[in-house]
Amino acid sequence: MEKSIGTARTARGIFLLRSFSGPLAAISVSLLVLSGCWTTTSSEPEVDPIALAAAIRDLGLDQLRQGNYSMAIRKLQRAELKNPEDPLVYYGLGEAFRRKGLLAEAEVNLLKSLELSPDPHAQSYQLAVLTLSVLYIQEERYEEAVVLCQVLIDDPTYERPWTALTNRGWAQYKSEQFEAARVSYQEALGYRSTYAVAHFNLGILEQERGRWLDAVRQLDLAAKSREMSSEARSEAYFRLGEIYMTLGRKDEAIEKFGLAIEKAPDGEWAEKSRSRLEVLL
Repeated sequence: MEKSIGTARTARGIFLLRSFSGPLAAISVSLLVLSGCWTTTSSEPEVDPIALAAAIRDLGLDQLRQGNYSMAIRKLQRAELKNPEDPLVYYGLGEAFRRKGLLAEAEVNLLKSLELSPDPHAQSYQLAVLTLSVLYIQEERYEEAVVLCQVLIDDPTYERPWTALTNRGWAQYKSEQFEAARVSYQEALGYRSTYAVAHFNLGILEQERGRWLDAVRQLDLAAKSREMSSEARSEAYFRLGEIYMTLGRKDEAIEKFGLAIEKAPDGEWAEKSRSRLEVLL
């Protein structure tokens, strides 16, 4: 799940669009004198198909980054036709299909990306492993997700270990391995103390274990972070409202439910917050 999801709600990838600067066409004209006659010839060199495939692939990855999943699939499938050996193409297809909820197709493409990746330290391999861990969490295949996360955690070349640790923590939490999940989140925050998804997931864990003060601290950090989507921030505020409601702190509960509505007025957590406010007001 930045694909970390940490939760199944968040799993984000960042892709760089590389520019294709090769000539689309080049024409050379030569004039030759043969037996007193002028002859003109022209030639058009072929565009390198691998370079063209890479350019189309990068356009597809950019569409994926922007959330245009159908267009990303179209571009990436065109790139696949031109170069069926590019692991980044299959990673992109896997993530696009996953985002559209087509999980079987996503898994096929992600496994293909792993098969084609040149080595376990390659960017394509790491991206596919992280995304596949998110997919397995969605499918409730938690043990498999933990194994994949551990691959990245143990890889010294992986530049974002906190994302893999947060994913591992969520898989452990969903498997009711609560202490192991807490350790995973704390390790993630040891790498990046401001990582909002880890704070959010840890807040959920602490809330459900009845550790109210710890939950409030973690959820408050997540709710205020611009790294989180509006819907995730709305959920964080809703959870804070529930905690304050449980503690009998009515005014603070009302405030947090109001913020949950403000962050995502048409979302699930706004609707739940309105129901809670009907009780409190």
